[in-house]
Amino acid sequence: MSILCNNNLRGIKKSKDSGIVFKNKDNGAGQIKIGIINLMPFKEETESQFFNILGRYSLKVEIEFLYPDMHISKHISMEYLEKNYIPLSKFKERDYQGLIITGAPIENIEFEDVRYWNELKSAFNLDIPSIYICWASQGALYHHYKILKHPLKEKAFGVFNHRVNKNKLIPLDEFHAPHSRNTYTKKEDILGAGLTIIAENKGAGVYMAATKDLKNIYISGHGEYQIDSLDKEYRRDLINIPENYYRDNDPDKEILFIWDKHRDIFYKNWLQMIIG
Repeated sequence: MSILCNNNLRGIKKSKDSGIVFKNKDNGAGQIKIGIINLMPFKEETESQFFNILGRYSLKVEIEFLYPDMHISKHISMEYLEKNYIPLSKFKERDYQGLIITGAPIENIEFEDVRYWNELKSAFNLDIPSIYICWASQGALYHHYKILKHPLKEKAFGVFNHRVNKNKLIPLDEFHAPHSRNTYTKKEDILGAGLTIIAENKGAGVYMAATKDLKNIYISGHGEYQIDSLDKEYRRDLINIPENYYRDNDPDKEILFIWDKHRDIFYKNWLQMIIG
């Protein structure tokens, strides 16, 4: 259970009790090198989420976080990003074996109007195993297949049970995972693009789709979320109570952390698939 990374990343402190051993990436190479384009506003929270997921296996995983050169962050200084992240313009120099692009709270903006859209398109075109999450999933589907996103009548917010079309990444019949989004992509558009639907929920829609070779994986939800991620969002907005998240759907009761098993299986199998 070890991660090689920049030791100045703030997410390390949030993961200090996870049992993960953190090593400076300058002290050697990992068995597998993953690039994570972190578009989420609270960077250290996302750093910690992926440390806690990718650092739980016997593999020594090297992680580098990247940021778009054109992005202006409101919640963290550019000094922090420039010192600890890799600019997206240097992506092709890094020799990543796998890529993860996170979501971003910009669903209501047209893709072409996003300040860093052209930078992301170069990442979408890379021929390496890639996971696109939430908004990045919608962006990649639009870029690759011209699949449009559509507004939801009500926000998909909570933890939903998904039926699985069994495959080597998720050999389960069903699993739970969080959603937090205001837009969606249509199932018929995904199937029309020749993609395979791996998991879906009748109410929340398609959770995971992929190319037939599983090289590109599109995830509409947030399996990476930690136990309190939806709680923080609810406490911030105090609008919708996340479904199936608190016991008896009561925010004053305990959180039901029921999605850890699936993401553990999924990310372990994804890493193993990459290294062969």
